[in-house]
Amino acid sequence: MGETISELFSALWEVWKEMFSALFGFLPKILGFILWALLGVIVLPCMFIAGTIYPKWVEWGEDF
Repeated sequence: MGETISELFSALWEVWKEMFSALFGFLPKILGFILWALLGVIVLPCMFIAGTIYPKWVEWGEDF
């Protein structure tokens, strides 16, 4: 009985190791994609503001 439980946990441990090795194989790719998307969501609106709205703001501020 104890030997069967030991074999079962050994087999489960091997399955978990395989699952985690597969997960860590493509996890950096997923994180890279998420970071690129986050960068696009943050940087692109900032570039729009810096290129379009800020020059107008300076132009409007010249009257003061």
